[in-house]
Amino acid sequence: MKELGGERCFSQERSGKGVLKNIPAGVPFPSWNELPSEDMRRSAVLVPLFPSGDALRILFLRRSPHLSRHGGEICFPGGMKEPDDLSPLHTALRETEEETGIPGEAVEPLLMLSPEYTVVSDVEVFPVLGIVSGVDPERELTLSPSEIIASYSVDIALFPAKPRRKEILFPSFTKGMRENRGHAVSYPEYDLPDGSVVWGVTARILEKVCCLL
Repeated sequence: MKELGGERCFSQERSGKGVLKNIPAGVPFPSWNELPSEDMRRSAVLVPLFPSGDALRILFLRRSPHLSRHGGEICFPGGMKEPDDLSPLHTALRETEEETGIPGEAVEPLLMLSPEYTVVSDVEVFPVLGIVSGVDPERELTLSPSEIIASYSVDIALFPAKPRRKEILFPSFTKGMRENRGHAVSYPEYDLPDGSVVWGVTARILEKVCCLL
């Protein structure tokens, strides 16, 4: 197991469900039709949090290397909007069940974060933060063999408050990132205990979650 160094996101006094006290209750979840369109393909992911004693664990997946887009990368469960999906919440829960076997009724949605944008695949990503109950993320997941090759359940308190950053210069950006066109984009990077690296959109979402909590 790789040692995660540096100042942690949370102190021991703010462990477990205590870190959720900053999240407002009763936040509404908009439908897809209520969200302004960036004229891009749309997707949603679930950021699954698992209370475990004094710890609050967060679930990551590793995509199959055989997938045509983002193969082998670390991600949150989720995927593309389908015609029958009413909202980002609906999309995130449907895709999570397909990829991990976690049923929608096991998830308590907390709130939807502001969207992120993938540079390579030109997709708008809506993250939904949720608490999962009644499922052991280390023993009771049923991973989709065609899409997912591994899962990682990590105590969120282990991540550093200030992750290292990497700058990448792209010649052009997606429509949702017009303000960065022609400039370097800074991405956070986080290490998982086995040495895997969380980067890109997943890392930007994780950074938002750490700042929120």
